[in-house]
Amino acid sequence: MENKLGLTENEIIKVEDQIFELKSKLVDYRFTFDTDGFGINYLIRLHDFLFGDLYYNAGKISERYLDADKEIIDENIKRIVDLIKSHDDDISYIVELIQDLINNQIFDDGNSRTINLFFNIVIDCYLQEESDYKKELKDALENRSKSRKW
Repeated sequence: MENKLGLTENEIIKVEDQIFELKSKLVDYRFTFDTDGFGINYLIRLHDFLFGDLYYNAGKISERYLDADKEIIDENIKRIVDLIKSHDDDISYIVELIQDLINNQIFDDGNSRTINLFFNIVIDCYLQEESDYKKELKDALENRSKSRKW
């Protein structure tokens, strides 16, 4: 994406990492972005919050997606959220569904970081107590992130 600051690719990567780290610490599950819950609209606004100071296309779904695709993405997100809320035992399946969202490149940049943060927020919202399930799910997401080079 074209950056608002006119920085080179190497420069913007450093700035982007710093801003993402700071802004991701500001968001928790109570930060609603005036949406009706955890779905595509929340994800879009989270992306804009994280990257809007840097990129013109922040908070916008990639141009290759149509409005119908947006509805399908929203359904997939809500399905994953429901699995997390219900403490579904198949954690590897949940992680696989999240990886599918990441692989679809919903956003032109910052896709994996936004989706990972989004689902960590969902986990913190619906699994508030320190349970074995919450720890196992967060560990599985973190391990998947570490095993991939973005």
